[in-house]
Amino acid sequence: MLRSLFAGISGLRANQTMLDVAGNNIANANT
Repeated sequence: MLRSLFAGISGLRANQTMLDVAGNNIANANT
């Protein structure tokens, strides 16, 4: 249970990081 919880959290963090990078790339492209 705990292991799957940590796996889900790390997956969410990786997804959030990818979204942040994509957002930064879009913002930089618009300038």
